[in-house]
Amino acid sequence: MLTITTPAVVFSTISLLLLAYTNRFIAISSVIRGLHSRAKEEGKRTEVVKNQIDNLKKRVNIIKNMQFFAILSLFFCVFSMFLLFFQRNFIGEIFFAFALILLMISLALSAWEIKISVEALNTQLSECIGEECYLDS
Repeated sequence: MLTITTPAVVFSTISLLLLAYTNRFIAISSVIRGLHSRAKEEGKRTEVVKNQIDNLKKRVNIIKNMQFFAILSLFFCVFSMFLLFFQRNFIGEIFFAFALILLMISLALSAWEIKISVEALNTQLSECIGEECYLDS
């Protein structure tokens, strides 16, 4: 039988995940602004910068969806606590299960975003083999 403390534990986990997702969003936003400024200063967009911007747009969209599913998970987790508090155990368990499914979707999106990020870094590193390489991001 599910008690009110189980969703409460997941509640704190989701809150920490949202903080991590927000930090990733802020870091990518900073990189996008830097690339935008650099492209404006140089007066042109090189193919590398265009590819980086496309990659970052994709990652921002994924992070937006990660946050959305985590927030929905948090909502259903809190709602299940509410139902369990009022002794509506069966429906509370269903809402909690739904919260866990939403959390899994959010985590899967997070793994996908990390994969894209690593691929972008590997591409950037492969372009500067044999010369000094400094990552701009």
